[in-house]
Amino acid sequence: MSVVASTVCDMSTMLPTAPVVPPVGPVPAGPVPGAWSSLRTVGRGTRFLLMLLVCGAGSVIALGSAVTRYTESSTTGELSAIQSTLIMTALAGAVVTAAALWWRHTAPYAVTLVTAALPLALPLDATASLFALAALIRLRTGRWVWASAGLAALATATALFRDAAGATTGSSLLKSLTSVHAPGESVPVDLSVWVPLIVAVTLLAGSVGAGLFMHSRLDLAATQSRAEAAQQSTTVLTDRLGRQAERDLIAREVHDVIGHRLSLLSLHAGGLEVAAGQDERLAHSAALVREGAQQAMDDLRSLLHVLREPEMTAFNRTAMPSLSDLPVVIDETVEGGMPVVSTVYLSQAEDADPALARAVYRIVQELLTNARRHAPGAPVRLLVRGGPAEGIHIETANRLTTLFPGEPGNGLTGIAERVDLWRGTMRHGLDQGHTFRVAIHLPWAMARQEAS
Repeated sequence: MSVVASTVCDMSTMLPTAPVVPPVGPVPAGPVPGAWSSLRTVGRGTRFLLMLLVCGAGSVIALGSAVTRYTESSTTGELSAIQSTLIMTALAGAVVTAAALWWRHTAPYAVTLVTAALPLALPLDATASLFALAALIRLRTGRWVWASAGLAALATATALFRDAAGATTGSSLLKSLTSVHAPGESVPVDLSVWVPLIVAVTLLAGSVGAGLFMHSRLDLAATQSRAEAAQQSTTVLTDRLGRQAERDLIAREVHDVIGHRLSLLSLHAGGLEVAAGQDERLAHSAALVREGAQQAMDDLRSLLHVLREPEMTAFNRTAMPSLSDLPVVIDETVEGGMPVVSTVYLSQAEDADPALARAVYRIVQELLTNARRHAPGAPVRLLVRGGPAEGIHIETANRLTTLFPGEPGNGLTGIAERVDLWRGTMRHGLDQGHTFRVAIHLPWAMARQEAS
């Protein structure tokens, strides 16, 4: 964009405004971010350690019972080479099953298969398979879950019946628990076949019940999350509908009242232009009024379109002002009888965000209108410069010819709202010479959704 005029107004005497200080108050109480996740991590670690302790105790008891059974059946009272190898293998299997529980949430099927298969082949307990089954039921559903439950049930029953096969209380945990003899005393005890079966069913029911309980908790949490999301969506939709209803009401009122008056103004201005006859000055003024009324009607239609369809950001781009239209609004102000000394120089104006261009255009338009309202006939100095690197600076200066109100009017308030929307800065005030000055800076780029 080329320079419109070469005069640059002096803003060295601009009155500064007080900086905005954020309010200071007590820090609201609440959970520290990440604290709950840390507690959950600690809880998972604690649960894993408890499972390791339980599985380790079960493995020790199962291996001890196996060693006792083998020595009781041996004529020498010692383990054979095959039995020693089997015990060492079972010990390694116990370590594997315990370690596999760490991945019970990431690979539940594989962990359940491993922890259930090893007790079928080695003299181990099936405690780890019950923990794995509970985690599997918590996370998964379907026929493969119940197939895995059947495998875990088989492993549990096998481990218990293997334990019950011990001839004495020293070689069987079940017989030791159901015996009336003193602890540590190894005596022969007969055990009903229903005892290991009932214990197996009880343990399996506990594992399945725990898994179903945790699964229901997850389903409940997911349902609550979906309900909260649906409630939020409903609230947002209701708010949007309410806003749109308000926009429609405003659009109707503006169209019926202002549109009617602008139409009458354009009609009367056209009649005055015809009746002016040889009075060129009067005819020219009437033509300006008529053209201004028509332009106001076009702007009003664009505004009503925005009110009725706020989501349509790409509406009627030809009617939207751009940075290249700044000389037009300056010329209109000059034709309206107000002298304007302006300098407009913008780098890469064609690449500016349409929302930024619209904001700059409306700010300049309102600044000139404000100056004409409070200082009719007084010259206005306008400076608009900037580019992608430094943003856009807008400065105006005009000597007041009437008493300016103590509180800013709607014009300055609207400008300040646009500046705040773009996260820019604005300063305004009177200098010693009763010249009212305004200085505005807008950043070149900002999130479009915030500024549109």
